[in-house]
Amino acid sequence: MSIRIKAFILLTLIFVLLVAVLYFFFSASLLHNLSQLERQEVEEEIHQIKSIIQERLNELDRVGGDWAPWDETYQFVEDGNEEYIRRNLTDEVFENLRLNVMLFVHRSGRVVYGKAYDLENHQEVPLPAAIETLTTDPAITRHTDPRISHTGIVLLPDGPLFFSAWPISDSLYQGPIRGALIVGRYLAPAEVERLSDLFGYPIAVYRIDHPEQMPSDIQMARTILSSGPSVLTRPLDEASIAGYTLLRDIHGNPALILRIRFPRTIYQQGKVANRFHFFSLVGIGLAFLGLSSFFMERMGISRVTALHAEVDAIGTTGDLSRRVRVKGKDELADLATAINHMLDALQHAQQDLKESEERYRTVVEQASEGIALVDPETWAFLETNTAFQNLLGYTEEELRQRTLYDITDAPREPMENEAVLTIKEEGAFSGERTYRRKDGARVDVEVSANRISHRGQNVLCLMVRDITERKRMERYLIQTERITAMGQLAATLTHEINNPLHSVWTALELVMDFPISESEKQEYLQAIRQEIQRLMNVSRRVLDFARPSRMEYAPVAIADVIRYALDLTKAQLRERRIQVHLDVPDDLPLVAGFQDQLAQVFLNLTLNAIDAMPEGGRLDIAARAEEGRLVVTVADTGPGIPPEVMPRIFEPFVTTKKSGTGLGLAISQSIIHQHGGTITAGNGPRGGAIFTITLPVS
Repeated sequence: MSIRIKAFILLTLIFVLLVAVLYFFFSASLLHNLSQLERQEVEEEIHQIKSIIQERLNELDRVGGDWAPWDETYQFVEDGNEEYIRRNLTDEVFENLRLNVMLFVHRSGRVVYGKAYDLENHQEVPLPAAIETLTTDPAITRHTDPRISHTGIVLLPDGPLFFSAWPISDSLYQGPIRGALIVGRYLAPAEVERLSDLFGYPIAVYRIDHPEQMPSDIQMARTILSSGPSVLTRPLDEASIAGYTLLRDIHGNPALILRIRFPRTIYQQGKVANRFHFFSLVGIGLAFLGLSSFFMERMGISRVTALHAEVDAIGTTGDLSRRVRVKGKDELADLATAINHMLDALQHAQQDLKESEERYRTVVEQASEGIALVDPETWAFLETNTAFQNLLGYTEEELRQRTLYDITDAPREPMENEAVLTIKEEGAFSGERTYRRKDGARVDVEVSANRISHRGQNVLCLMVRDITERKRMERYLIQTERITAMGQLAATLTHEINNPLHSVWTALELVMDFPISESEKQEYLQAIRQEIQRLMNVSRRVLDFARPSRMEYAPVAIADVIRYALDLTKAQLRERRIQVHLDVPDDLPLVAGFQDQLAQVFLNLTLNAIDAMPEGGRLDIAARAEEGRLVVTVADTGPGIPPEVMPRIFEPFVTTKKSGTGLGLAISQSIIHQHGGTITAGNGPRGGAIFTITLPVS
């Protein structure tokens, strides 16, 4: 890509960034302020609607205040005369006063008279049974002052009811209160629709006691309003915003949720202004971009292009004796001078490089360890030294025709991951591998790989050392440690075997020497069978652990390995009165490795914990998955690791036990390292040793 294009791209990016930043801050500020105005407008509308609802309640209160403190009503609640009903409680009265319910309640709680009226169908309807339940609510019918009424909302099966309950007294408010007059009006869908028509936008009301009929936004609003603000606003889409508020009943409990759907006129106007601002910024920015490009071309880019052509000609011919022309006295002239100095240095460096390559080849060829250069893309061998060729039995030409896959048994994916780590992150890795010789024999090697530059490209430099003899000794030590562990388990295993044998002997005596029924004989024979099965299980566990390790590299479930180790030591744990607390989920990711060797590690740690708690205690084993690795902790409540031993705890022949060999932890560390993991030791805050093992997941 030319510098001219880069400069244009840079200016374009600056332009885009500048426009984006300015637009972002203007847009965020504008839309935030508009959203505030929008919310305030919705809140004002909510308060207006609540004022209308309160006015409806006040209308009912005025109706009750006209009828209850009236001498005729005062007499009617006592005698229930028909003349009062005929003259005063007609359908026209309900229509004019827009009432759904009138209920006259005697001070004894008896309903003297009640009438229900359907305002939509203009006819009297039976009085709902739920209406009479209002007479038992002291918050509605109990009055102590003839001038004070109770007004509010109650939820009935037929719908929300706005009501006013007045004490019935004489016209001068002097006589004793004889009862209560309840007048009410349902908040019917038609009433809600009239409110919507009045305000010019949709209004909806939902009952709190019917959550199954609520849309999701109403349920959300109910949760917030129950313990938060009195009014909630929330945009529904680009064209509308919703406002929510609670309407409480006569007892102060939430009864209804009111929602309005308000048009986002302010927000839409803000978006129009926002677009105008954006296009204005784009126009100004394009003009700035054109002027900047023109002056940059005239003052710098054309000269840089000419300098580039001269340098490119030197590179094409490879003639380091040529020099570029120096014009002017600015930074570009200084750059041309610096290039000429660099060409002088390159001439000298070229000669030094030839001498260095000759020394390098001499060192590599005489090295005792195998050295190979490998292409990380194709895994083909580029160069090998004599030691590497002798190790595998190939000639250099034969190795050039092969790849690393042809001489190793390792899976491709781990190898490629190691190459990515080494090349892209400029790191290094080391590990153990098994290589195939030309004659088919396997040889254990230790491989260290580093990133180096070879002939202008990144390659892997492998340093290979033959460790066949060392691996043989490690396998011998691991098997020796397994036998040692079996010796530690011998006493308790004898106890596990002796108990079933004693039970079998007793049952056989009963079957053979005593007259028993056939059913009892079958019962004893079944007991003998169960004890023999128990003996077979014990012997199988011992044989599985004692036989040489099966070197099978496969996915391993750590939970099964830990339970296997605890199963081998359960008798000793029981004998020492050690409680085991296991926090190892069954769904942990698998790890790739050798199951027998991992079992050896957890058996060693368990036996060490048993030896550390001769008087009993607690053994905690926990495992968890954490960022592509498994972390296992083994903690006991013993005396812990002495400070003077802690730095050398994993060294061979270091032990705190009188009869220990000091090899268990050293071998455990070696096994964990071979699996690509780590093991650390420490003491808990309340005493006891803690061992932490990390292993990569499969």
